[in-house]
Amino acid sequence: MAEVLLCFHCASADAEVIAEALRGVAQAPVHIRDERVLGRDFSDAGTGEQVLATLRRSAVELVVDEAMRASLVAAVECARRRWPVRWLATPVSARGRIG
Repeated sequence: MAEVLLCFHCASADAEVIAEALRGVAQAPVHIRDERVLGRDFSDAGTGEQVLATLRRSAVELVVDEAMRASLVAAVECARRRWPVRWLATPVSARGRIG
């Protein structure tokens, strides 16, 4: 089965809720990373973020079998979050652990 890196970009306040929703479905480790996004798409931005043209977001990532993608996206959709979430799936060609 092919693996994908699923990345959910969300408001930092929603990161823990989203991570817990993902942990309820997948056994894979969930990584959370704070991000600062510079851009011109302010549809998800608060007033202060629009003024500064900088969005404070978190990236919530995990590597899973591609067959799990739909159920994980659905789990995030059903999670009790406050703000919109953007997501993407990237094929994983190789991975490992260096000890």
